[in-house]
Amino acid sequence: MFRFLKRSTDSNAAHEEATRTALLRILELNKEMARATRPEALPDRVLDTAIELAGAERGFLIVRAGTAGALAARVEGAEPIEAAPGWEVVAARNIDRENVKKALRKVSRSITGSVLESGKAFRSDDAVNDEALNPRQSVADLKLRSVLCVPMRVGDEVRGCLYVDNRFAQGQFDDHSQELLEAFADQAALSLERVRLLEENARVMRDLELANAELKGALAEQAKALDSLSEGFVPSGLELRHKYPHILGRGRAITAMLTVVDRITDGDFPVLLFGESGTGKELVARALHENGPRRERPFVGVNCGAIAEGLLESELFGAVKGAYTGALKDRAGLIESSHGGVLFLDEIGEMSLALQAKLLRVLQERRLRRVGGNEEITVDVRVVSATHRDLAREVAAGRFREDLYYRLKVVQVEVPPLRERREDIPVLVDAFLTRLHEEQKASGRAKPQLSRECLERLLAHDWPGNVRELQNEITRMHALGGELLGPELIAHLSKAPRLAGQGGVRGLVGRRMEDVEAELIRATIESTGGKRGEAARILGIPRRTFYNRLKALGIEP
Repeated sequence: MFRFLKRSTDSNAAHEEATRTALLRILELNKEMARATRPEALPDRVLDTAIELAGAERGFLIVRAGTAGALAARVEGAEPIEAAPGWEVVAARNIDRENVKKALRKVSRSITGSVLESGKAFRSDDAVNDEALNPRQSVADLKLRSVLCVPMRVGDEVRGCLYVDNRFAQGQFDDHSQELLEAFADQAALSLERVRLLEENARVMRDLELANAELKGALAEQAKALDSLSEGFVPSGLELRHKYPHILGRGRAITAMLTVVDRITDGDFPVLLFGESGTGKELVARALHENGPRRERPFVGVNCGAIAEGLLESELFGAVKGAYTGALKDRAGLIESSHGGVLFLDEIGEMSLALQAKLLRVLQERRLRRVGGNEEITVDVRVVSATHRDLAREVAAGRFREDLYYRLKVVQVEVPPLRERREDIPVLVDAFLTRLHEEQKASGRAKPQLSRECLERLLAHDWPGNVRELQNEITRMHALGGELLGPELIAHLSKAPRLAGQGGVRGLVGRRMEDVEAELIRATIESTGGKRGEAARILGIPRRTFYNRLKALGIEP
């Protein structure tokens, strides 16, 4: 009796030691798989370990078709399983760690098909005589004895299976073997998925590099054709195909710009609008939408510099319920809301590098994920972006992604500043006064007129805030003036035009840029009675950028 108990104890100890050794072997292989740099060797390592753990004669690794990548290189080309369409044998090994040739003919398609479909393991001690498998011809032809097949899962999804067998011994696999192989199979599935994702990322990066190289070449050719047009050449007698009622003035500079816009309106490629703040870049973007093929779909605009960085991502991409505090339900972002239409990204140069990478993926793959979500949503938008920054210089300084820059700048349109289109100032002034008169028609006040001297002063000003500054100035003059608006209203309301009118550009020559900028900002703040938000609006600078400039120039808040 004592001898029997001792033998039983010794047997349990041996079993526990074998289990411990097997688990350590699994952990050791997990480390190897996590560090694997040669994906083509990983399936062989997985199968060799599976055969060792189960005590099998042979092993076969099967994964979903089309996901194997370099993993399929070890088997005479990936082979489909007839009984389980959509799956491939990607590796086959024997106990001597040799590759098994013609693997498809040596694996039971009925067993693997059942495991892949049900997601449940299968084990048989004598498959050729197993009533559960009769009348399975593949089992009989292979003369199989011991068979064990376990699913490989990533989460709840079956990604493949490990199939091991022994053609000569019955009852080779027991509950212990099955438990070990099932635990190992899920770990192996995660490692294979990691390798697959690494391969996919590498492929995407290669495709992106190739696409960017092709795009650079195409842009160089387009730049040659567009440069002469953008520099002010306007063919005589040229008629624009589209109407631009909201873009006022038809001087040489604005007509040159509209000639370029007219040619690209019917396209569907991205457009980058470059120009100083207040020049009317959003009006150009709206004209591209209203005259273009997407006119019946939404136009959605956002100022990337006016929204805090932490909020801009959810504003653009949307968010799922619970993604952050206050996200009480799923919400579509601006990109998704503009599906089928035009997305206008104003001040794109203010976007962070991290967000630039996510935007690039949307432009490249036309898919996005909401913040906190896993589902990929297909989007189709034409992107029109705008900036007052020199993005080429920002790229050189490492503040803007080069690949995104070339993706956005398929065609660049320069929106001219007001000082380069002074001949349009009378037209703009009259339009602003007419609009103000229409809005206040009920007051019975006649539409005011500008005196000649007042108009001359306005024409002499360089307008650093461009059309926006001119509109604000006319609005103030209209509010405080009578039927005739004279130059005294300019002197009373804003020192910035008076200073520029007296000195002009010549008065700035020889002075440091920082000093000129500081003087302009101080004069604008003074003209607004110390209202810095209003000063930022007049100068056409986003508030965040404006406050950063105040700090950099040492201007007291």
